[in-house]
Amino acid sequence: MQQAVISFSDDLLLSLNMSVGELVSSMRKEYATKMYQQGKLTLGQGAEFCEICLYDFTALLAVQYIPVINYEIEDLDRELESIGVI
Repeated sequence: MQQAVISFSDDLLLSLNMSVGELVSSMRKEYATKMYQQGKLTLGQGAEFCEICLYDFTALLAVQYIPVINYEIEDLDRELESIGVI
């Protein structure tokens, strides 16, 4: 497992009114949702990065209006056509 070290001044933490743990958790969630949205992380990887369960990660995505299932309308049309629905 790789580790990264990020330094924060006490003033920054006071300004944000957050503990180090809260800031790290918030940063993990922000980064994971952006990387998921860009297709760089899977749902499982995003949840793992945030250190939360898959259900909570999908809920986090929903709150930010990030689709959990990325399904193009053209793909749906092809599938429906292939089974004779349209």
